[in-house]
Amino acid sequence: MQYRIYPPIGIARIGNSETEFFIAAEVPESPGTELQGNGTETPVTEYKTGNNGNAATSFQVKRQAARFRLYEFDDAASPGSRAVLPAGATVEWSVHLVNKKDAVQRPNSPPSNPPNSIVVQAGRENRIIDSTLRNISGSQPGPVKLAGTYLNHPVELGELRLDSGGNLLVLGGVGVSRTFENAPIGGDFYNNPGWHDDVSDGPVTAKIRFADGTVANAEPAWVIVAPPDFAPAVHGVVTLYDTVLQAALSANLTTIPAQPSFTNHILPLIKRARGLRWVHDDVTWPAISSNFALLSDTSNSPQVTTRRKNTVTGILRVETAFTHPDYTFRLRAWQKDYLEKYRLGNFVADFGTAAPPDPVAASTLTRVALDGTVGEGFFPGIEAGIILTKTPIYTQPFEFRLDHTKVAAGDLTGLMALPWQADFLKCASGWWPTQRPNKVPSATPPRPDWDRNITSHQDLVNRVMKLGVITRRPDVGGQEVQEESLRDPAV
Repeated sequence: MQYRIYPPIGIARIGNSETEFFIAAEVPESPGTELQGNGTETPVTEYKTGNNGNAATSFQVKRQAARFRLYEFDDAASPGSRAVLPAGATVEWSVHLVNKKDAVQRPNSPPSNPPNSIVVQAGRENRIIDSTLRNISGSQPGPVKLAGTYLNHPVELGELRLDSGGNLLVLGGVGVSRTFENAPIGGDFYNNPGWHDDVSDGPVTAKIRFADGTVANAEPAWVIVAPPDFAPAVHGVVTLYDTVLQAALSANLTTIPAQPSFTNHILPLIKRARGLRWVHDDVTWPAISSNFALLSDTSNSPQVTTRRKNTVTGILRVETAFTHPDYTFRLRAWQKDYLEKYRLGNFVADFGTAAPPDPVAASTLTRVALDGTVGEGFFPGIEAGIILTKTPIYTQPFEFRLDHTKVAAGDLTGLMALPWQADFLKCASGWWPTQRPNKVPSATPPRPDWDRNITSHQDLVNRVMKLGVITRRPDVGGQEVQEESLRDPAV
């Protein structure tokens, strides 16, 4: 029997609530879940805490936990299933988180190609925030703190917990960005030496001990602890899943079907592009049709071909709407190929008939975790940088799993913006509004800026967690509803 951890790359997110968190989505279109006191899980309804009358602890951002599960495989060709361990077996999970942003050699601007290595500058080793390897198991369920030091000052990077089924939960830091050297901030969106934050990344491993004394090591995973997502129900038209998949396709490491499925390949692109209307005010997004049954028509009458053409044009609009003088936003080649086949009617019209993704399949966990990220605008990006497009860092056969001999803890976030809030302030229009909204929903124009009343980098560092989260509500009359929620009125 072989064991592997899924998802291969999990995404946790920082938040300034020390007590409240939710678990990242594991099935498509899920809002994520929250653990209840009896061990059950319910869908998330709010991503921030409410007003409890205490200004210090009201309107806080809940942390997003990444959950990791064990899967078992009869052999390398097996599709696998969730592991059911024999009686007497125990699992010891291990995680190692590192933030090395202010210790590494950083270029003057984000690299345009994957770096060959992440190099620590001599004399700056004491700026590496290293949790060291920390363990958690059923006999010692935690929570286990993950913390290191920066210039000899303690910095919390997160904690480990177990859910009721013994699956691992990795929580990130509590959203602290600061300087201990009175270093300035705001001269640059990318480099602010002397600052640190509490995003991080590192390996996730699991050791299974059986009752007869034998031990099995599961194929390991990786966790990225990223900044908060302030619009969780709005997804990037290009995600890290799409971008890493393209890198693997270009290197001939994997394949995809020649003919796209409307439900599995085209519909997600339509929904993502249409969803931008909640966070960005381009007139294109609400004009994209939501009549998915009509959009799935493969016939070639003039009316139908025009409808498909207009839909493709709307999706491709992201390449101009989100292009910046420093960086050109682009859909990936496999997405463009599928969109062209869709425009020509060369696709599987399976809307309403395609089986939904298996909610417990390992492949579902893999995709959903990475589809909650942004895979474009690597200048430098949000969750992780352009290093993820470097195919030699993945194991073979390819399944989005990092080779732990080719990448070290802290490498995936090492060249991200320092601190992350500096890039959040700069990217106020047309970069990745799905995580950092440009505008908020409003019944009447003009739509307010998401970061209204924020005046500087230091101001954003101090008050970003007080800003609102664009949150989906129950549909009204069959129409989707999203609104800005729990923005601190003091901002």
